[in-house]
Amino acid sequence: MKIKTVKDYIKRILLVVIGLALSAYGIGMTIYADLGLAPWDVFNQGVALQLQKHFGVEIMMGTVSQITCIFIIGIVLLLKEPIGVSTILDSILFGGFLNFFMKHNLLPSTEIYAVRFALLGLGFVVWAIGVYMYMKPQLGAGPRDSLMIALAKRNISVGVARNSTEMFALAVGWLCGGKVGIGTVISVFFIGYVLQILFTLVKFDATKVKNESLFETAKKLFSKA
Repeated sequence: MKIKTVKDYIKRILLVVIGLALSAYGIGMTIYADLGLAPWDVFNQGVALQLQKHFGVEIMMGTVSQITCIFIIGIVLLLKEPIGVSTILDSILFGGFLNFFMKHNLLPSTEIYAVRFALLGLGFVVWAIGVYMYMKPQLGAGPRDSLMIALAKRNISVGVARNSTEMFALAVGWLCGGKVGIGTVISVFFIGYVLQILFTLVKFDATKVKNESLFETAKKLFSKA
């Protein structure tokens, strides 16, 4: 095993972890803005509410996200789309960080309506910075992004693949009692633009990212020096 290669992967994985922590904090800010959740957060909250209502199981939104990601990874593997180190880390750490921030009241909140919009927008920015840090090491796409890519390879446009999965999550979450509001509408239409603006500022072209699969990572780490 090459020591230099191991050190390089440690640095890249550390960047992924920091990115996931930041993106989770950003999403937490949008949740605490209390203006309505993004589609997948509506799903996570709705499922958590139903589990508590019908089964008496108290489960946090981050945990629902973790469980959902495991199922999504299973679907992605069935569709024969490769996953990477970041795919696994995302499925575990994002929800874990979100739970931690929410449980320990580390997220800002306010009753002032105008400030809540500011928190929502700032949450988008923090999330986008985290996504950039998470994507830069090129160690794999997140579970939901991997599913989008897998569907896109089956004669479904990327836009349709993303919108259909998000609308499905939104519909299920809303039916389960997840909070939908003006923040949901803002998230659907503007969060992607925030990410695009950040990528432009740091000159990062996401379309040219060549994510490394778990197999490729293992091959590089355990190849002979």
